[in-house]
Amino acid sequence: MKTAVILTLSFMIAACQHSPKAPAWMTSFAYAPEALHRIEIRAFGFPFVPVQIGADTLWLPFDTGNMVGLTLESKTFQGLGLPCSGRRNLRDSGGRLTSSSCVAQGVAATVFGVANDSVSVFEFNHDSLPGLVGPGSVPGNRFTLDYGASALAIDDGAGPDSVPGFIALPLVQSARLPLLILVMGRVQDHDVLIEIDTGKSRTTIDRGLVELLAEGETSEGARVGTVELGPRTWLVESARVVDTSGISKGLPIPISLGIGSDLLSEFVFTVDYSSGQLWIEAPE
Repeated sequence: MKTAVILTLSFMIAACQHSPKAPAWMTSFAYAPEALHRIEIRAFGFPFVPVQIGADTLWLPFDTGNMVGLTLESKTFQGLGLPCSGRRNLRDSGGRLTSSSCVAQGVAATVFGVANDSVSVFEFNHDSLPGLVGPGSVPGNRFTLDYGASALAIDDGAGPDSVPGFIALPLVQSARLPLLILVMGRVQDHDVLIEIDTGKSRTTIDRGLVELLAEGETSEGARVGTVELGPRTWLVESARVVDTSGISKGLPIPISLGIGSDLLSEFVFTVDYSSGQLWIEAPE
């Protein structure tokens, strides 16, 4: 009996260590307890989530800018013995071809606690990341990400009309890439289209906005100045210059700025695709 009690206590302690404490926003956004998932902030400040492929559990960044799908770095892809069922061309945000990589089809994987025996896994080359999990793998129409609490909530529920301490902004939908998280903001009093991208470790700026701001560009990037996103304001002294013409196709205006994990880690946000809203925690 004593042994059984010890084993039970050990199991309960382990469960507590692996489950995040439910943040207050779980109630505010009307999430059920089972909607909560644990994340870990790892390399580059990215939120990592567990993915099980066969008997292997991998921790991969949850990258909201990844429109490809479940992606594994080449060594990991090959190390798991995944078959090369086909090939796919991978392109950067400017639409340029970066590589042609293998696709393994019909893979059994568990992502965000949901098992699926027909997942497509894409291979990519990266020196520092083991892979990527995109929003296409999210089993629901809304999610809330809280870096500080190491928590992610996902469900198919309808959120409330108002949430204390949060402000809702309308999403700008891309017909080509409907899961991109796009919202209007301001940079130095210019209205700009901003991408919310957890897979960026640093703010990025499109070269077109660099030219409009006339701040100049160096080898380190370009100065942005004051950035406003809903109730949030930052002074960004340097951002990496990128080309967003590829992912901007079909949009009313080009994507000018990318806000990544460096800034997103400062507040809680909710993406609700069904209502077309981005909820942002207001500053205290």
